[in-house]
Amino acid sequence: MRYLNKIVFINSASVKYAEIGLDGNVHLIGTQGVGKSTLLRAILFFYNANKSKLGISREKKRFDEYYFEYQNSYIIYEIVKDNIPFCVLAYKVNGKAAFRFFNSEYQKKFFIDENSRAFENWEKTRDALGKAIYYTKIISNYEEYRKIIYGDNKGLKSEFRKYALIESKQYQNIPRTIQNVLLNSNLEAKFIKDTIINSISEDEFTIDVSNYSKNHLRDFETQIKDIRIWFKKNKKGEIVVRNQADKIIDNYRILNFLKKEKKGLAINLSSRINYIEREKSQLSTNHSIENSKLEELFQKKENLKGIHLKREQKLISKIDYINKKLTEAENKQTEFESQNIKLLIEKVAKKESLINKQSAKIDEKNLLTSQFAEISQKYKALITQTKNQEKEFANERNAEINRYESEFGDRKSEIFESYNKSIQEIRKANQELEEKANNEIDSFIDKENSFKRDKAELKHKTFYDAEIKGCEDEKTQLNSKIQKSNTLILNSNNEKKFLGKKLEFEEKEIVDNAESKVENEQINQKKHSTEIRDIEAKIRQSKSSLYGWLNDNVPNWEGTIGKVIDEKYVLFNTELSPKLIDNNTASIFGLEINLNALDNRIKTVKEYNQEIELLKAKVTEIQKSIALINGSKESSLKNLNVKFRKKLNTLKEVISTNEYVVSQSEQHLKNNKIKLDEWILKSTSEKAVVLSKIEEDLEGLSIQKAKAKENLENIIKGGDREISKKEKEKAVEINNVELAKDEAIKTISASTTENKVNADKRIKELKNQQDLELNNKGVDTERLKIIEDCLTEITEDLSFIRSNERTVFDYEKDKRELFDKVPELRADKTTNRKKQNTLKKEQRIEQEKFDKKYNQQDDIVQAIQTKIDEFNKDVETFNQFKTSDTFLSIQNDFLNKINENNRSKAAILIIEELNDRHYKSINKFNDLQQSVNSFISNFNEQNIFRFKVKLNKDSDFINFAIDLKEFIEEGKINQFEKRVNERFSHIIQQIGNETTDLISKEAEIEKIIKKINNDFISKNFVEAIKEMEMRTQKSSNPVVKLLIKIKEFNDENSLILGENNLFTSPETENKNHKAVELLKQLVKELEKYKNSVLTLSESFDLQFRIVENDNDSGWVEKLSNVGSEGTDVLVKAMINILLLNVFKDNASKKFKDFKLHCMMDEIGRLHPNNIKGILRFANDRNILLINGSPTSQNAIDYRYTYKLSKEQSKTDNKKYITRIKRLVKVNTRVFN
Repeated sequence: MRYLNKIVFINSASVKYAEIGLDGNVHLIGTQGVGKSTLLRAILFFYNANKSKLGISREKKRFDEYYFEYQNSYIIYEIVKDNIPFCVLAYKVNGKAAFRFFNSEYQKKFFIDENSRAFENWEKTRDALGKAIYYTKIISNYEEYRKIIYGDNKGLKSEFRKYALIESKQYQNIPRTIQNVLLNSNLEAKFIKDTIINSISEDEFTIDVSNYSKNHLRDFETQIKDIRIWFKKNKKGEIVVRNQADKIIDNYRILNFLKKEKKGLAINLSSRINYIEREKSQLSTNHSIENSKLEELFQKKENLKGIHLKREQKLISKIDYINKKLTEAENKQTEFESQNIKLLIEKVAKKESLINKQSAKIDEKNLLTSQFAEISQKYKALITQTKNQEKEFANERNAEINRYESEFGDRKSEIFESYNKSIQEIRKANQELEEKANNEIDSFIDKENSFKRDKAELKHKTFYDAEIKGCEDEKTQLNSKIQKSNTLILNSNNEKKFLGKKLEFEEKEIVDNAESKVENEQINQKKHSTEIRDIEAKIRQSKSSLYGWLNDNVPNWEGTIGKVIDEKYVLFNTELSPKLIDNNTASIFGLEINLNALDNRIKTVKEYNQEIELLKAKVTEIQKSIALINGSKESSLKNLNVKFRKKLNTLKEVISTNEYVVSQSEQHLKNNKIKLDEWILKSTSEKAVVLSKIEEDLEGLSIQKAKAKENLENIIKGGDREISKKEKEKAVEINNVELAKDEAIKTISASTTENKVNADKRIKELKNQQDLELNNKGVDTERLKIIEDCLTEITEDLSFIRSNERTVFDYEKDKRELFDKVPELRADKTTNRKKQNTLKKEQRIEQEKFDKKYNQQDDIVQAIQTKIDEFNKDVETFNQFKTSDTFLSIQNDFLNKINENNRSKAAILIIEELNDRHYKSINKFNDLQQSVNSFISNFNEQNIFRFKVKLNKDSDFINFAIDLKEFIEEGKINQFEKRVNERFSHIIQQIGNETTDLISKEAEIEKIIKKINNDFISKNFVEAIKEMEMRTQKSSNPVVKLLIKIKEFNDENSLILGENNLFTSPETENKNHKAVELLKQLVKELEKYKNSVLTLSESFDLQFRIVENDNDSGWVEKLSNVGSEGTDVLVKAMINILLLNVFKDNASKKFKDFKLHCMMDEIGRLHPNNIKGILRFANDRNILLINGSPTSQNAIDYRYTYKLSKEQSKTDNKKYITRIKRLVKVNTRVFN
């Protein structure tokens, strides 16, 4: 039996000395203000040790001042535990109430001397206790005191454990319930729930929500956002933050590549400038030498032109002479043809035959007239005379005609000579013009041939051949570079895949080995943990089980019953209710055996504790071993990752570098194609332009040649026209002279003719007379006439021949000397023309050879000059470049290294590229800054990845890019994702498990509430209360609601929530989204939640329903005023008693006889029947009531009735002392 047996007041609370028995119901009576409440509070202080929860108002004295006014003020609580008493002493230490325990029943002599005066200090009490009675140290900590009283042994020294009324960790609601009864506090569901919960188990059912809000879910939304952003896609299906990260890495790589390019270009520039400095002076010397050679060749070239001109001039003079002769022959031929030379030659050729014919005819005539000589002679003489006269006249006239003819001949010769001279001058002038025109035509022909040769050469010529070849070479190099880079990329990717698989395989091998070892260790750990729990259960049950009972009641039981009893099912069973019987024999159910033959296998609690410590040490070793295995695994994985990451990162760097090289080369290839196409187009265009120009020139030359030929023709025609004109003028002038001559001759001829006609007429008359006379004489006159006519005709012909015979002689002379030589002259002309053309050709070839030599030398000079100009331009450009920011950025590289193998590229081009790379670097760095700023805008300063979000210096951005590159390349996002996955899946599972544990007691709680409801129905002795019922409802606490939702989610999806599913698994995206949303809601609710711990009582709501007489309270969560004042006190007390009973029932599993007290002040407000009912209601549940009221009622219902009164102090008139007098003691004990 365990209970508070007595309370003793010494100089406490206006009570000088009083002993009040508490081993039954107690009734304190007395008028108001006599100290009933004071005594009740002192008893309550034993149970709650909480001065603020005693119902002392602020205007009254503080507890310590009132109850422990003096140094020798004491309150002693006597407790009986299993019929063994011990005491708790409360007294003031250092101005504050403190406690001591001592192992004895209360005896007055321990505190009061022979003069009935309380000992002045603890030292005298200690002396009074003597050495035989053990006492503890001062207990000044009220929490420690409560732990001792209620048996919460955690952290307590073993010396205090024997003072426990019960053994419970969850004792807090016992004093709270007791104080609620006394103080008539509002009855809240939470208090009732806590009491019910604590009755289920001593273990505290809580969820440390502060652990979630401060640890597990701290920065939850930020971390979720930080991780999720790496997987969040936009409308285009792109992951923006990954694109941003890739852009940063690309920008950094390009920046790095540009830096390398700048370094290479700086070295090349340094090589070029050094090369120029070495070569420039030698180049100038070479230029001077080669230029002298060029000038010498130029002089020779001019001399050669003079020689060619002299050679050609001789042939030209010959051709001119032949042309003159041919012209003369042509003119004379024309003149002879105009005189009908052929007829003249024909006539002259007949001269001899005509003379012969004339002689024959004269002979025939003489023969016919020989017989008539006289007649004939006479007429002959007459006729001769007439003829002589006519001949003389004719001769005179002929002489005159001859004179005219001679004058005409002279004049004609003068005219001929004059005009021939003019014509020769015209011909000479025209010949010069013709020669000039021919030369011009020849020049055009030469040019035309030259253009034709250029045109023929143009077909095989490529303009900008060097540039095109350069582009094609660059194209070949770029294609080679691309092919080489692609090969490297392919090989690196293959090696990367191989290394990835190898890494995966070795990681799996390490993890599998570690998991296998951990699993073996965990099996052993689980085994040891089970053993520890079993032993702890035995130790917990050691007091209330048969084991504890045997220790208390049966000496040396280990050597007797302990050797044969079943340890598991019997020894630690708490339901056996063991009793000692008078038979003291060492038999078992009448059977006696030799127990010495059996080993002693029963362990003491100490041995069990030692065994627990040993097992815990083993568990600790196993945990250390597991930690070592895991540490070794992590270390091996880390080392493995470091080992492979270096290779993989090298490969990634090779891949990224070569991918950049490929992209740049492809870009350069595109630019090269554009440039090549431009050069080809330019080449084609320029070729077309040149061809067009040649065609145009040819066309121009053709036109010019045609014009020149036309000019030549015009010159020839003009000359011909002038000559013709002169010929016409000559002909006209000759004609005029001839006309004048002919007119004069005509006049003379007319007179001659007239004279001849007259002579002929006279001769005819004479002949007629002769013929008549002869005819008369018989002469043949007819024949004579015919002969005469024939002679006349012959005479005329001979006369014509004589007049034109000179012309024929001239013609024959010209024919011999000139006309017959025309073919030869023409052949000579052709030969000389050919010689001229051959000479020209030979001279042209010779000139071309010399020109070629000259041009080659000129090219050499120009090449050197171009090189000098290029050097000068390079130096000039470099001197300007040295003042630029670009040069400052590459100055160290420029000064430190030289590459002798690469110096052909012009400095101006290198500088252009350097400037290009420099400004590209600046732009790329700006791009890097922009991309970094865009990237870090996604994160705050507390981001999970610890990315810096405040970057100021340029180096900050570079370092950020390096770190991010490493972050991406090492797949740290996957590590963070895995970590967060594990963390939050663990949180969800932990919340699910903790919530499951939290609400796992629902059935037991329901069972207890049902038991309470049934208990009320079966043991209700209070007539005023018709019904009293409680029920549970789903929790209205938003945190609990969310935890239950998370628990339900975990139950449904526990199999798919793993390391890699929270963000990345597409099939669980919706569920994971829901999980995250639930956690986000929980975070928000926890921010509002004021408590750090969520208790089991908050996992459900509790409602009451009280029917008092005809008043029904309905279902409420808080009882404040139920019916009248007395009824209100009654109902609250009943509920509190029921709750105490719930806890007592749980505690009674260990201790069958265990009693508590409840205090009710001013019980007089209740009807006597209700007082009796509440007493019975409490006592029936092993709860003792201590009531206070003005008067005594039903004294037999109480074990003790004490009357309290006030009397004036004998030492101080202003002070009143409380007298406590026991009126009634009923010996029939309530708890029998």
